[in-house]
Amino acid sequence: MSGRALGVTEEMVDAIGSAESSPLFTDEERTVIAAATELTKTARLTESTYQRLRRFFDERQLVELVVNTSIANLNNRVTDAFQADVEPDE
Repeated sequence: MSGRALGVTEEMVDAIGSAESSPLFTDEERTVIAAATELTKTARLTESTYQRLRRFFDERQLVELVVNTSIANLNNRVTDAFQADVEPDE
């Protein structure tokens, strides 16, 4: 399912870089974006981000979030390495 089907707007995509201060996102969404950014840049979560996540998610959901983010990062690195074109969602 695409982000658009889940209600993600183009405006939200454009605002991801400033999600912490954007009124377009809920606290939960800001926390997920912060976690995904940390995992992408450092492959770890800071204690403060982990504690923020625990306000919204149980242990199973946290594992799913980390695994799904890691899989997305792996996919991006492989497609980038081979300079592969990714087909757009239809």
